[in-house]
Amino acid sequence: MASLMQGFAEARQRRLQERANFLAEQQLARQEREAALQAQSEATAAYLAHTEQTRLAWEQGRQAIAENALASRQKELQNRASQISQYLQDLSSNRSQQATEDSEERAQEVRTRTFKTRSQLKHIHKARIRSGKADRAQRQQLTKERAAFTQMQIEDLNKVRLARAKAAAQQRAQEAQSRAADVSTQIQATTEQRLAQAKRDSASRNQEFSDRAANVKESLAQLEANRLASAEAQASHLSAFRADLSNSVWAGSRSVAVPRPVTKVVSKPIPERTDPPAKSKKKAAKDSEPVVPTPVATKPVEIKETPKETPKESPKSSGKIEQFVVDYVAQLSTNSSLLEVVNDRDTVRDLLAQGANTLKVDPSDILNTLLQMAEGSST
Repeated sequence: MASLMQGFAEARQRRLQERANFLAEQQLARQEREAALQAQSEATAAYLAHTEQTRLAWEQGRQAIAENALASRQKELQNRASQISQYLQDLSSNRSQQATEDSEERAQEVRTRTFKTRSQLKHIHKARIRSGKADRAQRQQLTKERAAFTQMQIEDLNKVRLARAKAAAQQRAQEAQSRAADVSTQIQATTEQRLAQAKRDSASRNQEFSDRAANVKESLAQLEANRLASAEAQASHLSAFRADLSNSVWAGSRSVAVPRPVTKVVSKPIPERTDPPAKSKKKAAKDSEPVVPTPVATKPVEIKETPKETPKESPKSSGKIEQFVVDYVAQLSTNSSLLEVVNDRDTVRDLLAQGANTLKVDPSDILNTLLQMAEGSST
């Protein structure tokens, strides 16, 4: 056990000795590295100082060269500026002198051209005056000759026209006599033919008029019967429509007195047309064309409604109600017509409620106006 502990102590002593040796070696190597780094830094500092001195010397030399070059350039620029200013002065003086000479030359040319133009215009004016006088004299002479020649031609034409007029007058007189005889003969024959034709046409027109009068009476009677039946059917349909509308709107919750018109069919008697008297022979001779008889004018059957006694509305309030109904129908999003609005129970209730609140009138007045507008739009 003691030997083991002694072995451990020796081993530990060896490790400590090795560690001390290792630390001494590392310390020595560190000192050597520091010395090398110190020497290297001193050498680098010396090199940098030498480099800085070299750069400063080069900068000073370059600056001196630049200053010398700048001075030489400024001197050269001054020389060139003086040369250019001298050249510009010489050029300006030469141009002003040349412009003065050119102006004098142009003025002389203008004076010369003006003198020549004036002399030419004078000569031209004199020549025109002379030619105008000659032309005027020539035209006057020609006019006189043409007037004399025209007068001679007019006299000859008058003589020829007088001779032709006499011959034509004689010929027309002869033709008028012969044509008068022919026309009188033709008129007499035509008059006889027209009288005979007028008699036949009068008889045929009388017969046709009587036939058409009978046909018209029969058709009018049938039309009156049809209108009476149609009026009765429309009256019954309108009464049923009003009753259905009142029931659909109020649904028994409230009774509103809606006037139901009573239709009365009033028919006017058909005036009978008498046969016209026969035309005279003189009038028949003038107009031989067949006359078409005019159709018998009849008045339409009138349908009058006698409404029950209802509270009278002023035109002003009725107009307000109609305008309100039109505005209400126009603002609907469904673009419905008055008949569709009347058939819609909810829409009619809303319309009556809004109208009563807005216009301060009885809902029955609004309903009556709505029904009248719906009947008017349906017809």
